[in-house]
This record gives sequence, C-alpha cells and structure tokens, in this order.
Amino acid sequence: MAAVKGSKQFKMVVSRSRPGLQFTMTILALVTVGIVGVASHHYGKETGLALKVAVVRERASLQEQLLDSAAVIKRLRQEKADLKLGEAVDSRANEEVRLAVESLQQDIADLKEEVRFYKSVLMPNVEEKGLRIERFDVKATADPRKIRYHLLLTQVVDKHEYIQGAVEMQLVGKRNNEEVRISFNDVAELEGKSIRFRFRYFQNIDGEFTLPDDFIPVEIMVVANSTGRNSRRLERRFDWQLSEG
Repeated sequence: MAAVKGSKQFKMVVSRSRPGLQFTMTILALVTVGIVGVASHHYGKETGLALKVAVVRERASLQEQLLDSAAVIKRLRQEKADLKLGEAVDSRANEEVRLAVESLQQDIADLKEEVRFYKSVLMPNVEEKGLRIERFDVKATADPRKIRYHLLLTQVVDKHEYIQGAVEMQLVGKRNNEEVRISFNDVAELEGKSIRFRFRYFQNIDGEFTLPDDFIPVEIMVVANSTGRNSRRLERRFDWQLSEG
C-alpha cells in the first residue's frame, strides 16, 4: 500500500490590529513637519526683514541729510545773489560763502560715498565677492615722523556670516636710494606679529606707527588672510598719500 503524504502545515500568528495608534502617529508626524516648516519660514522671514529695515533706515537717514545740505546750499547761493544785486559783497564775504558751498558739496559727496559703501556691503551685486581690503589711509600728526593709519576691511557676500583672520602690513620705500621693506611689527606697537580681525559686514582698524628717520615711504602693502571653510589670501598695495590729521 502506498504511503499517503500529507500537505505542509503553516503556523498562523494572530496579531492585534491597532488602527487608532497608527492614525495618531501619522497625525503627530504631519503636525511636527508643519510646525518645523512654519518656524523655519518665520525665522528666515524675520532675519531678512531685520536686515532690510536696517538698510532702509540708513538710506532714509542719509537721504534726509542730503536734502538738508542741498537746502543750505540753495539758501547760501540765494544770499550770495542778493548781496551781489545790492552791491554789498566784499571779497571776504564772497570767499566765506564759496568755502561754505564747497564744504557742503564735499559733505554731499561723502554721504553719497557712504551710501554706495553700505549698498555694496549689505546689498551686493558685484561679481567679486568675499573678503575685501577696501581702503587704507595715512594721516599726519603733530610729530612729523609719527603717522596715524586707518584700514577698512569689508565682506561682500549674499549671506553674511562672521569672517575672521589676520592682517599683515609692510612699508615699502627707499633708504639710500635702495628699495626697503619694513614690517609694521618694527614701527608700530602691535600685540602680535599680525592684526586679528573678526566681523560680519566690515571692520575698521586704526593705529599709529613711526617712520624711521632715514626712510622715504612710497607705498603700503596690506596682506589679509582669512581662516575657516572659505579661507583666502588677499594682497593690495596703496600709494603713499599723506593727508592732514
């Protein structure tokens, strides 16, 4: 007699279905995602609005100063014209009016330059972005050999984050008809071998140095090295143009 083989048997496991728990977990996940999205949008909107408000306020203040200066210039010119018509203008009064007009015109030019500077930093549209050595000025003091300097560093980027690094400077000139380079460490009182910087938009660096008696300055070389993820080395030369202090 042939043996009868039975079919395979499978074990059946019965688990308890919890549709309510799964629905609750799904709702909690959707609510969490919604809260995070709204918070991120609100934070980005608030940050952008704060920067925009600061720029608008600065621009409005500068525009108001420009309007005030223009009104003063118009009044002075009218006074000058009235004095001429009355044949009461002497050389001294005329010179004072001219100097006042020139001074106000220079103030307007300075304000326009400040507006251009803030726009370039806060609302950049230039191709070359990142750390920039914007300006270097030297001014005379009561001591003919002691010089006061002013260095301006800027960061032109779409998203402003803190940038840091160090600046080194050299005086380039002549001594006994030969080119000589002198480090600022030898002529200025510095805390270290270089000047440290850390800023988001711009930073002013001021100080003094003393020229050696037998040295004739020609230019200043400024080297800025940033550190971090987007480290960069910049070098720029400035002609020696000493202005009155």
